[in-house]
Amino acid sequence: MSLKNILFLIAAFAVSGITALMANNWINAERASFKALATPAERQETTEVLVATEELRAGSFVRAAKLKWLPWPEDGIADGYVVKGKREIKEFEASVVRNALTPGQPITDALVVHPGDRGFLAAVLNVGNRAVSVPVNATSGISGFIFPGDRVDLILTSKFNAKGGDGESRARYVSKTLLTGLRVLAIDQKTESKDGEVSPAKTVTMEVTPKQAEKVAVGMAMGNLSLSLQSLARNDVAFAETRPSGFTLDTEVNSLVAGSTGGGQINVLRGDKAE
Repeated sequence: MSLKNILFLIAAFAVSGITALMANNWINAERASFKALATPAERQETTEVLVATEELRAGSFVRAAKLKWLPWPEDGIADGYVVKGKREIKEFEASVVRNALTPGQPITDALVVHPGDRGFLAAVLNVGNRAVSVPVNATSGISGFIFPGDRVDLILTSKFNAKGGDGESRARYVSKTLLTGLRVLAIDQKTESKDGEVSPAKTVTMEVTPKQAEKVAVGMAMGNLSLSLQSLARNDVAFAETRPSGFTLDTEVNSLVAGSTGGGQINVLRGDKAE
């Protein structure tokens, strides 16, 4: 090997060594800089605040499952944030969202309306809808197993007079599903339910459209109103197939009613006479 080649190799090794040394020094400098920036954040004190776990629409009820505690930098906690240890999640149970909340957004009293607050019921209603109350008892109110937020059907049972085959007028009964899928807003004067507490209600307040409110008013004058609870696992296709239509007469419940009104007629022949 010539002297020229040997000198070239020595120069190449020297340049490679200097390059590696510079690269190593640069990596160490960047690593130290990153640690310097990361250390304050790691040591920064945090406090858990109450936030929404999912999107909450305006007018929707707040449930405990839709809230959680999330670590939050102490210097970023604004006035009104709900801090763990000072407040409880149950304080916001059954409250109503004033404005839409996004996932991870801190909860404040200004963003919700609590039960008993002025304007609570109005905050629950969707734009353009109304609230109506109907009287119920242990039977028509499903023995107290209806709670705010449930969906119910409203059934009207009416009494009318009809002439039978003998020409006499008799009392008849007919039932019809007046409205379906109504959202329950309150039971008696309560807009929230306590776990494990079931008690028969005297009135049920529901959300309706203005036209539906008129139908409810007429229905209360025509007869008795009762409730039918819908399943929480609602399937639109299955619901459409089972959606009540038409009406049910008393003859479908008791066949003897048909005989008493001439619905079932018997001809008796005596000689040349038929009765």
